[in-house]
Amino acid sequence: MNTHGNSAGSGAAASTAASDQVQRMREAIAQVVALGPRFLDGGTDADHMAHTMVDAVRHYAQQEHQLGYDGAAHSAEATQLQQVLAELMACGSGYLAQRCDAACVARTINYMVHEFGTQQLRTPS
Repeated sequence: MNTHGNSAGSGAAASTAASDQVQRMREAIAQVVALGPRFLDGGTDADHMAHTMVDAVRHYAQQEHQLGYDGAAHSAEATQLQQVLAELMACGSGYLAQRCDAACVARTINYMVHEFGTQQLRTPS
């Protein structure tokens, strides 16, 4: 049995799993960031923005579960992005539970657009 070959294959599979996970995380963040400028400009309300935040994170978590993963990050980058997803969930669900206001959502979205967006940064009003 060639364990060296299996080990190399396992490493490649782990690397692919990690990069695929990061891609799924970035896609979830991108869903939120895509709506961000419209929200910051007043084109959509905080309720819609908060639902988008929560739904994006839930969809990501559902994908991970369907792929058989337990939610653990597969790389250092995934660990950092997990914190971003946690903030999106906490902020969005906090707003929906009336624990914070639209200005709080705007601060989070302003940060997300600045950090992850390619569009011009908007100042919340």
